[in-house]
Amino acid sequence: MSPIITHEDELELASIEKELVSQIKRLAKNQTTLIDSQKKYADNLRKVNLTRDIVNRTFRDVLKQMQTLVREKRSNIKDEEVKYFQEIIHKNDEYIETNNKYIDSIKDLAVKKDYLVEKKYEFAAALGEVASKRSVVIKKALSVEKKKNDLVEGEKIKILESELNDSQRDFDRARDVLLKKINQFLQVKNEVDDLWVNLKNTVNKAS
Repeated sequence: MSPIITHEDELELASIEKELVSQIKRLAKNQTTLIDSQKKYADNLRKVNLTRDIVNRTFRDVLKQMQTLVREKRSNIKDEEVKYFQEIIHKNDEYIETNNKYIDSIKDLAVKKDYLVEKKYEFAAALGEVASKRSVVIKKALSVEKKKNDLVEGEKIKILESELNDSQRDFDRARDVLLKKINQFLQVKNEVDDLWVNLKNTVNKAS
């Protein structure tokens, strides 16, 4: 047999929803800090990559000069040296290209995660509205019941019921907004998940 649902159960739901709102906001704040760190990490990687590119250009200058001198037997340049330098330059080129894709993936993910945090705050705000309006509806419903039990005259009951209906409509609108915000949040979450997969793929290529 199913338990009887009471007004207290609905008020408890509203209370838990408000607690959830606080936790979502706390999570969003911490995620913002993490996203800022990821952006800084990507910026530092970009600086390293630019420096590596400059080093690789100098490697090319050295290689070019070595290739010129290696033709002379008395140049003290061995073919093996030339080969090693060519290999280093090639590996650096590959690393720079792969790392640029990795950095771009981190940046894309961070931007989308910023948007996700924004949607998370909107979700929390909408949930807070629903929780507040849920409490109002329940309390007004309890008030109407009490007045009826107290045999308050019909005209006053009609006024209270009209106010209750208005509150119910407010709640319904707030719930519609919440459902819209949840849907938007989930859509962006899916986009973030796709970007995580993309980032993972760039890491695999770099390893």
